[in-house]
Amino acid sequence: MDLGQAPTDYQHCRILAADDDEKICQLYTQIFQGGVESASESERMLEQLLGQEQLEVEQQEVFDSAVVNQGEDAVVRARAALAEGRPYSVAFLDMRMPPGMDGLETAKQLRALDDRIYIVFVTAYSDRSIDELDQTMEHGTLFLRKPFVKEEILQLARTLSRNWSKDRRLEDSVSRAEMEVVNSAMKAKDDFLASMSHELRTPLTAIIGNSEFLAESSLDDDQHELLRSIEVSSLGLLALINDILDLSKIESGKFSVDEIPYDLNEVIDEVGYVFAARAHEAGLKFQVDHPEFTNQLIGDGRRLSQVLINLLSNAMKFTAEGQVTLTVRADEEAGKIHFQVKDQGIGMPQETLSKLFKPFVQADATISGRFGGTGLGLHISWTLVELMGGKIHVESEEGKGSTFCVMLPLTVSELPVSTKRRRCFVTLDCYFSGKILVAEDAPELQSLERRVLKSMGLDVTIANNGREVVELALSEEFDLVLMDMQMPEMDGIEATEMLRSVGYEIPIIALTANVMQQHQDQFEAAGCSGFLAKPIDRHRLQEVLGGFLTSCTREQYLKEGHSIAAAEEKEATSNSFVDDE
Repeated sequence: MDLGQAPTDYQHCRILAADDDEKICQLYTQIFQGGVESASESERMLEQLLGQEQLEVEQQEVFDSAVVNQGEDAVVRARAALAEGRPYSVAFLDMRMPPGMDGLETAKQLRALDDRIYIVFVTAYSDRSIDELDQTMEHGTLFLRKPFVKEEILQLARTLSRNWSKDRRLEDSVSRAEMEVVNSAMKAKDDFLASMSHELRTPLTAIIGNSEFLAESSLDDDQHELLRSIEVSSLGLLALINDILDLSKIESGKFSVDEIPYDLNEVIDEVGYVFAARAHEAGLKFQVDHPEFTNQLIGDGRRLSQVLINLLSNAMKFTAEGQVTLTVRADEEAGKIHFQVKDQGIGMPQETLSKLFKPFVQADATISGRFGGTGLGLHISWTLVELMGGKIHVESEEGKGSTFCVMLPLTVSELPVSTKRRRCFVTLDCYFSGKILVAEDAPELQSLERRVLKSMGLDVTIANNGREVVELALSEEFDLVLMDMQMPEMDGIEATEMLRSVGYEIPIIALTANVMQQHQDQFEAAGCSGFLAKPIDRHRLQEVLGGFLTSCTREQYLKEGHSIAAAEEKEATSNSFVDDE
């Protein structure tokens, strides 16, 4: 709970008083609103005894105060003050306040709300001994007998408020120091994760891309099986890297979702296409049941896709035979949309369901050994659904399968869906014309990127570092620059900034293994026109190229004078990059 900033002047502290005697309440009001003049010599002596330095005190001191006649009212005022971030520093409490709570019970409840409030018991009679009160309240408690002198109340208010202010300033100082330590540790962790992601994604790009190129060549069944094993292992490692980065965002509070129009038809089509292929390979039946939406929805289509992919991956992992079904239903009257992923897999006992969405937890300790996985996917999905304002739950019976249900708010945009549905796979009949400058320092990735881009009909020039990029970009004509961001001599950010500073207007796309949000923000600030993560998603690659370059069909490509051999080379390698799921 935020208790606000410590006042710099003790007179800005807030005072609370409770007494069932109306005359004493009026006296409190008079004292706190300036009815007593400057401190007497006896008050200054008391101040010294309490360990306070002597300060010049203005006449007609005024405190921000509240005076009530029941303990319950005092607790209500204190709770409201905390909610405002302006808590009371001192409470003056009568011991007997019939018909409600006595002073001790009131003090207990005030301390339960805020352990730092000073308590002054002011009473002529008490059913409790001073020792009992002192032991019960433990600290920050004083006692004043009635009848009291007005100056005593004022002096205690002044002295205790000053103590309270000093304590708060000390706490603020300690909190800032602790926060600096925490922030430093978080930055070190983020830097480590960013470095780890980059160092792992770079070789994975070469492994995945070259494996799929090799798979298109003449190989026997055993060789194809070996390549398939490499591909599956590489994609599994990539998924783990993505999960670890997402978990880091969750822990640091940097996980966010968008509220923008998106085409749910496209999301479902793309997810369905991917898992139809997976189901076919696994010998499973896969069914998608959803209505056609005529308008786009408001939300985060990319994060929704991530949730559905996690749930469907989980369903297929634990289903050896049978069917996996994705069902979508919209309830416009209730403003809700429901997604259901149902499988006929191993199921789970009821006692394991409560811990299913916790990080690094699986329903059965033996599952990781039998099926693999880290237990992060469902926790990330749960977090995403919560961020999108929805709910997720699971129904399962051991031996009979599981059903995951996601409910999200349904907000319909005024924008219609595209009448031309985006295809969910890389088309062979898609070429681009243009000249591309690729900045890449890793030789194995230079070869891969050159081959993929040439297979799309593009002329490719390679630069080994940022300095070469700048020299080539300013001396030759290019239609697009693909810029790696972590290179020797001059990195991609510095190279991009240098080009933009001299008026270079050709699109520059960040092509990098640095995928954390702070990196993407840096690329955009430097002047990049877009972003592509390694390993490259083939759909995103075509989308980006299509946004800046002229596309054409195979027939048009040949009419422009390109050779049939070039077209055939493109067809043989068009599926080289894989989806970064």
